[in-house]
Amino acid sequence: MLISRWTLGVLFLLFGTALATATLAGEERLPWQKDPGPIAGRWSVTCEEMAGMVVEFKVDGKKATGRVSHPGKGGVFGYSVGEEMLRLEADDHGDWVGQLRWRGLGSKDRWDPIRFVATSTQLDATMTTDACYKKMPRAH
Repeated sequence: MLISRWTLGVLFLLFGTALATATLAGEERLPWQKDPGPIAGRWSVTCEEMAGMVVEFKVDGKKATGRVSHPGKGGVFGYSVGEEMLRLEADDHGDWVGQLRWRGLGSKDRWDPIRFVATSTQLDATMTTDACYKKMPRAH
């Protein structure tokens, strides 16, 4: 029995569609994989030299962007409202990992690595070069 090209083409199309649908539905998670912590919202920095600075995070899937909502004393370092200062991505452990835009007085401006653990009440940088992002409370 011979299969026509048309029939063979339809079979491949159906198989491809089924395969793509299974892939888009998402991979099965392993028991140790966790959902990312609740980082969306506004958070206050905790160091005196940048007191009053508030960072607002918006989440898009497994990516989060932190922008200056209120510069506070961070304005002395050149931070301004709306400026992007954190680029993060959720990892399989539920942490947020990425880069922090760090500024010093003068011309120092760089992107440093950072890792956050987010709970409903606290955002804590567990790996950072800057203590201002440790144990950050939600801003009101």
